[in-house]
Amino acid sequence: MGTSGSTSTSARFVVESSEADEPREPRVPWPWPVVVLAAAAAAILAQWLALAGIIVPEWLSSNGRSFPSMLVAASSLWLSGHGVPIDIIGIHVGLIPLGLTCVSLLLGEEACRYGTRVLWHRHGGHPPRRHVGEAIALHTTIELLAAIIMTAAAGTSHWVTAMVGALLIGLCSGLVGASRGARVNLFGGLPRWARGLPKAVGSTVAICLAGGSAALAVALLVHASNVVHLHQQIGATGWGGVCLVLLQLAWLPTMALWGTAWTVGPGFALGTETFVSPLGTHLGIVPALPVLGALPSNGPLSPAACAWFAVPVTAGIVGGILVMKSLPEAGFEIGAGIGALSGLLSGLVLAILGLLSRGSLGDGRLSEVGTIMPAMAGCAVGILTLVTMLCGFAVGMTRQLQSEESRQGRAERREAHKEAHAAKSEERARSRAARKQAKAEKKAAAEAADAEETCAVQAEDLDAGEGATSVGNESSWKDTGSRRITRPTAASKDIKAVEEEIIGHGIYDSIQNDHGNPDNGDTTHHS
Repeated sequence: MGTSGSTSTSARFVVESSEADEPREPRVPWPWPVVVLAAAAAAILAQWLALAGIIVPEWLSSNGRSFPSMLVAASSLWLSGHGVPIDIIGIHVGLIPLGLTCVSLLLGEEACRYGTRVLWHRHGGHPPRRHVGEAIALHTTIELLAAIIMTAAAGTSHWVTAMVGALLIGLCSGLVGASRGARVNLFGGLPRWARGLPKAVGSTVAICLAGGSAALAVALLVHASNVVHLHQQIGATGWGGVCLVLLQLAWLPTMALWGTAWTVGPGFALGTETFVSPLGTHLGIVPALPVLGALPSNGPLSPAACAWFAVPVTAGIVGGILVMKSLPEAGFEIGAGIGALSGLLSGLVLAILGLLSRGSLGDGRLSEVGTIMPAMAGCAVGILTLVTMLCGFAVGMTRQLQSEESRQGRAERREAHKEAHAAKSEERARSRAARKQAKAEKKAAAEAADAEETCAVQAEDLDAGEGATSVGNESSWKDTGSRRITRPTAASKDIKAVEEEIIGHGIYDSIQNDHGNPDNGDTTHHS
């Protein structure tokens, strides 16, 4: 009874643990399409309200500005994250604040994941792919409708840019969120040879972006005094200073992409005929942003700056190793090809991100700001493709050499095993032969001892038969018989023959004695 109770307790614990690991179903009474639409709309509204909340204090402190102007400003900020240019203090800014774009992607992904999680629970953990696609379409539709409303409210003429940005953000956030909520693998349908490409490309791009972010952080730390001095010169205090910091934070991912372009080689520009790269810097008039105080001065940089070129090389090596890890049996031919493909895709992703980091910070010379294209795309594709191809080739060649060495090693081990087995067999044969020989010698010694004993007994009996009387012969015969009976040696044909001969001599002597004394009936012999 105690055993069954403990078993039921453990089973209950396992069931409760498995139920706790599963995500709980959202407690909403609405159908899943309504949940998807409501979640997407709530995410967009939350972002817009946050932007409006940033503008409200500045709007309250200013005189003569109407409430609709505040709504227009919030809508313009929301659209700027979708690639629509915005006017800030009379300056036409076309540089995308990728920080706002990342916020839109994260909120949209979470909203779509929530809606598809309801779908996943309603279908018992196996939602149809058609419904997952419908959830993505609904989410993207809400994003497009919001872009239309924001564009109309802001009164901008960049309708196409707003629609394209909303479509891309809706699709990307919807795909990721729906795949997570419905537990669908986006790359499950890839062929076997290409299943390692998403991980390799993602790791390569992530390392390059991390290297660019590290370069930006080092520049900010080294030139922190310049950044603080510029912020003080602008004189932004109170809520205006907070808004200035938030504006720079919104552009921080964009500047991280500039750092990535800087580590790749071509660098970036802050105006026409300008460049900032590890090989040198040539700048003109720089916009009055405190964060731009981290820019290096004009002229060549120290040779130590070229150490940042190790970032794309390291990224390519990691990508090549990961893509070859997914193909454990690939040789150097396949390794070189799949490595080159991984590097090519990684370079193209970096090129697309570089395009997103281009824009303008005004008119005239500042109309060209951001990564230097197409130089950045060419260097990213070329370096990553070459490095990943060489890495795949090296890994494949190493595998082939190791396989040949392992084959030779296996052959040598087989030969050594055969020799050891033959030596053991020979030793066992010799041991068996020695045991047989010892046994034969022991048996021969025993037979020789029996033969000697038999001969000795026979000689004693013959001597006793020649000098004894009939009574003595009879007693001798009895004694001999008793010895024959009590002798513990094994019987053989020779021993039997000797005994029969002894018995025959005894009988013959008795008959001779009886003939010599016919009248004497006493068998006792008197001397």
